[in-house]
Amino acid sequence: MSIEAIRTQIAEIQAKHRQRPEMIRGQNVPYARRGEMSIPAFKMKAGGEVETDGRAQSLKLMGKAAQFPIDFFFYDLEDASPDNPDFKVWARKFVVEALTTNDYGKRVVAFRPNNIRTPYFEEDIVEVLTGAGHRLNAMVIPKTEHAEEVQDVMNIVRDVQRLNGNDNDIRLEVLIESPRAFIEAEKIAAIDGVAALIFGAWDFARTIGGKVTSEGWIYDQGTARQLLPIIAGAYGKEAVDAVTGTLPIRPKKPEGVSDEAYRQALGMRATEVDVEVFGEDFVVALGKKERALELARRDAENARAAGYAAKWILHPDQIDPIHAAWTPSREDAMRALTLAVDYARAATTGSGAEVDDDRLADKAVVGTDWWIVEAGFIAGVLTDDDVRATGMTLRELKRTVVTHDAHSALS
Repeated sequence: MSIEAIRTQIAEIQAKHRQRPEMIRGQNVPYARRGEMSIPAFKMKAGGEVETDGRAQSLKLMGKAAQFPIDFFFYDLEDASPDNPDFKVWARKFVVEALTTNDYGKRVVAFRPNNIRTPYFEEDIVEVLTGAGHRLNAMVIPKTEHAEEVQDVMNIVRDVQRLNGNDNDIRLEVLIESPRAFIEAEKIAAIDGVAALIFGAWDFARTIGGKVTSEGWIYDQGTARQLLPIIAGAYGKEAVDAVTGTLPIRPKKPEGVSDEAYRQALGMRATEVDVEVFGEDFVVALGKKERALELARRDAENARAAGYAAKWILHPDQIDPIHAAWTPSREDAMRALTLAVDYARAATTGSGAEVDDDRLADKAVVGTDWWIVEAGFIAGVLTDDDVRATGMTLRELKRTVVTHDAHSALS
């Protein structure tokens, strides 16, 4: 065999493998978010009238979602809505009304239907997509057992969207909540239209006979939890971490305390509050709230380190500590940007690595810090002006941190 024949063979082999480039988390996901918040689609005080009290309370609650500083939220027709056929009918109507009347800005908007095995699923899909499918970016799919059912849901969603003349692409975020779903996770991640795998820690524990504790769940379920970002990333998708179930419940305002004093106390640490003025019960409750926020912060930072792209949120006070895990300071973002610039320039002078403090920063290290740059843009702490000031373009910088199979697309 001649060298020319070997070169031809190499070119053919390269062409084959270029069809299977390196997969990186999120490259097949059209949106970014740091947290995903569940908003009940139905809420009514006992004894109320559904058409009046139920509607007013539900729409008020869903309307608040349009004001929360959250990247992604979904109206929940499943667990957060009563398991009552009469109420489910109204919950669907309220979701459609909320979706078609609120301004959501740049938020990623979704809803969660009941699972495909329930009698509610059909109307959840048909009514919500027919009435408001044009306003949706995603759907959260619960209680999944098989990849085939996810594909079937995807096909149904696309068919209903097409029949209604909607051309927006609705992605599926699929909850992994059982042993079977976990075994099928790779097949689910491979489905076109799936954007993320969501770890459902509580149902997962229920289905394997495990337990969720505030202190230990991220370790007790560590194997499954760690694998989901890997499985999702293998298909360019993302993983969303489970909810921190310890909620930061705000203590009630004590009698005789002004609204202003109460608001100030809520922003203080429990040890800073005057127990003589607010009472011991208030201080204890404030300490519990403080602890719950610390748990949310800890879990989010752990999720970020494990490769998760976002975390589930149940309470408005969890938004800031959870978002913070994926929100670099401007100083950190600028340092990561500068490292990418230095590395790119080093390549023109014959060096394949840079020294960054006490790290030898080669392509892998710079590529890891590139997530900080991207997070800086998502959070708004970096701007296009910051990149222009380096004398390089974002395209040029990104080229330095991807593997060679993507160079041709970035040159």
